[in-house]
Amino acid sequence: MILRRIFLCVFAGIVLVSLAAMIVAQDLDNVTISGKVTDPNGLVVSGATVTIKSVDTGETRSLTVNDDGMYRAVNLKPGTYKVLATASGFGTQETPAFVTISAQNVLQDFRLSPADVRAEATVTVTEENGPPVDTTRTIVGSTITERDIEEIPNNSRNALDLVLTLGGTSEEQLSTSGLADDRGANPRTAPLEQGNFSIGGGTAYSNNITIDGLDNNDDRSSRDRFQPSLEAIAEVQVIQNQFSAEYGRASGGRVNLRTRSGGNKFRGRFFMFFRDESANANSWYNNSRGIPRPSLQDINPGFTFSGPIIKQRTFFSVAYENDKLADTTLIDAYLPVDQNPRYPLPASPTGSAQFCDSTGSPVPPCP
Repeated sequence: MILRRIFLCVFAGIVLVSLAAMIVAQDLDNVTISGKVTDPNGLVVSGATVTIKSVDTGETRSLTVNDDGMYRAVNLKPGTYKVLATASGFGTQETPAFVTISAQNVLQDFRLSPADVRAEATVTVTEENGPPVDTTRTIVGSTITERDIEEIPNNSRNALDLVLTLGGTSEEQLSTSGLADDRGANPRTAPLEQGNFSIGGGTAYSNNITIDGLDNNDDRSSRDRFQPSLEAIAEVQVIQNQFSAEYGRASGGRVNLRTRSGGNKFRGRFFMFFRDESANANSWYNNSRGIPRPSLQDINPGFTFSGPIIKQRTFFSVAYENDKLADTTLIDAYLPVDQNPRYPLPASPTGSAQFCDSTGSPVPPCP
């Protein structure tokens, strides 16, 4: 039965990948690598070839520089890359592997030296010579990488909760929709419409939440529509302001979740998270009334599986988890202690003993 479910999940993932290839998605989170190839005198190396190789998948893309010695590779998926520059009569230069993040523009120039008597000399471009820094744009924001996601404790297993670990964010600000809330409610709770978080002091309605650059906004509650498994997230990127015009629609901030992709090797993991009330502290209010810690059972198993469909060309990645939560909620309700002559009630409307609590409240003693 378990093997059948795994097979069905893998098959569904392959189908989704095939359908995704047919859909024209947004390119807002793709990476661009560009630069210039010159000789030691700063002159253009005509006919130079630049090869960009993905360390994760083995895919390569080769470009020939233009008359100005410039090259530009667009629509690259975020990941780890190496860049190689070659030209006839010149030595080869290759960068070390560097990691790119969503929407990054990497500027990587090459200065090729003449080849030695062996007709070729390979020079490795070190990080000191030219780190992959995006100098084409100025933004205010941060990115939580895959390693950070795995190491930061996340009790809710919601990737959007990681946004609150970054500067310039705050939890559930009071928006204007709170004016419609019942002022007499006890306890006063924030309305659902106010959303998850504030970015740069703006309201939740001003944020733009995306997954792989695609819309993930619930306009009714200013939250996300779909919450992917935390194991499927490769990157959480938050841009507070000064993002470029193509992102649009957001005057507060932009949050993008980038999902993991497959590679040339099959990889997977099984996991299970468990917690109960034994690790929780009881509240002061419960202790004052002699109420024990509320029961809690949270069992969260799942698995991930990724790999190639066609090596160096087509890949898949599947993540599944099932969260079974059995929680307990204490609700205080008003019960009548005296009979109403116009509407008689039984002595115990709820079927349990009545309890009158006047702890900490300036009210008369219970009858």
